[in-house]
Amino acid sequence: MRVDGFRYFAGITLSLAALALTLTSCAAALRPPDLPDYSAADLEAQTAADNQRALDALLLDFPDAEVPEVERVRLVSLEEWPTAMADCLTAQGYLAIAEDGGLSTAPPFGQEEPYAVAYYVCSVEYPINPREMIPLVEDQIRYLYDYYTTVMTPCLEAEGYEVPEPPSRQTFISTYGQPGSWAPYRLVAEAASSQEEWDRINRLCTQTPPELFGG
Repeated sequence: MRVDGFRYFAGITLSLAALALTLTSCAAALRPPDLPDYSAADLEAQTAADNQRALDALLLDFPDAEVPEVERVRLVSLEEWPTAMADCLTAQGYLAIAEDGGLSTAPPFGQEEPYAVAYYVCSVEYPINPREMIPLVEDQIRYLYDYYTTVMTPCLEAEGYEVPEPPSRQTFISTYGQPGSWAPYRLVAEAASSQEEWDRINRLCTQTPPELFGG
């Protein structure tokens, strides 16, 4: 029995290794997108605009809020942002949890204004990399489609998840970001059995392809 069991698990290990090798080869074969040549000034302007929107949102709800001077700690990626914000808000005394690829948090009753100020502070201390905030150009969307269909979908299906039938590449490009546009992970979000499984499948079949923002 031990020998049979060893053979069984060894077969699974070899299959997973073969899958990883196949997915890596497919990802390497994708043509990286042609990215705009953003200058440092362009990127700083994007971050400044994002910070201003956060400040405007704060003052819209709380016009008399005392807004402190805030210095940037570091830029974070879209994937890092929920954890960075959760850690920052927690350090300021507010409950915040990074889960399901997003941020779960809410102001305590009666502390709406100080919470909103803390949220603003954290968003300015840990702004999202401006390269990831500028709208994607068409070639980035093309690259995203190729990654979704040739790398991510086979990975998800190998793990037993169903993926919605993709549209044509041109339809995906023309409808990207619009309500109802093709979202390969939609059924995965519904089917994941636990937070641990969601985290695992996101690590294995990552939603953001390499080099989407220039590596």
